[in-house]
Amino acid sequence: MHRYLAATAYDAGATPETAAADQTPSTTPAAQPHDEQGSESHPTTGNLVVVGLDGSGCARHAADWAAAEAARRHADLRLVFAYHLPPAGTTGYNPYPPHLLADLREDGAAVLSETAAVLQRHYSDVKISTTLSYGDPATVLRHASGTAKLTVVGTHGGNRMRVALGSVAASVAATSPSPVAVIHPGSANRNGPVVAGVDGSANSRAALTYAFQAAADRNATLIAVHCWTDPSIDGPVPAYSAGIVDPDAIRLQEQHRLDAELADLIGKYPSVHVKQAVIHDRPASGLLRFSGTAQLIVAGSHGHHGVTGLVLGSTTQALIAHSTSPVVIARPAVES
Repeated sequence: MHRYLAATAYDAGATPETAAADQTPSTTPAAQPHDEQGSESHPTTGNLVVVGLDGSGCARHAADWAAAEAARRHADLRLVFAYHLPPAGTTGYNPYPPHLLADLREDGAAVLSETAAVLQRHYSDVKISTTLSYGDPATVLRHASGTAKLTVVGTHGGNRMRVALGSVAASVAATSPSPVAVIHPGSANRNGPVVAGVDGSANSRAALTYAFQAAADRNATLIAVHCWTDPSIDGPVPAYSAGIVDPDAIRLQEQHRLDAELADLIGKYPSVHVKQAVIHDRPASGLLRFSGTAQLIVAGSHGHHGVTGLVLGSTTQALIAHSTSPVVIARPAVES
């Protein structure tokens, strides 16, 4: 019940002083969260991976994936836990027991301490810090990820009674300015290819660049996937144009587009073995064909048909919801 409240909450009655006192970052192996003001000791390097925790098995799996990624990048790792009380009761009446907030904080501190200790044993070269904060999980995680190179979240918590950190995965993926990795429970194929969706948009370009670097870091094959449909063929009356539109000609044209998108990056990453897949299908369905065999699927936040105000496109949402492989959502770098 404690973690259910911590993960679903919206601000309810904690004073600003209390909230400030509960920002408790620390560093050192198996770091212990604490309440002292002015004790912030986050890693100063810009090479930082941040992962959100909530005590669920899915979040622990995400933390292990994040630690492995930090080790691969020679980066620091920050573990973040947010606890919160939802609004309840009426004016002058608080239904919560007076010790509940302290219990939530204690739970979070324990999760951070235990997770940091386990990860430090397995990834001894990674510098690990922890942050325990009072606040909405998505907001806290975005704040903690302000300077991160990658933010990692799990898709969902351990059971239906817990609306855990994973329930904010889409929110973090939609609003974080840096790449976000969404990790699904279960064992990822760490020897599979890196798969990238390509559609020619700026977001797709960012995803492709990220995927090339990820493949180089992993010594993995990169599969560049370009999906296409045509209304004259795939519309409600496709037989009407069967003799007018040549699908093979369209496919060849789309292949040339993919070749052009890949050309300079192939030159920049000569060590990466690249395969191409031009698929007559919708992007989500085409990319999900590789789910389970890929060690990573990389996509942009939205493609050519992204609508202003809808930060995550339908393809990205489908990948987050249905892919069993880790999914990274990349965005173009923000120009200062």
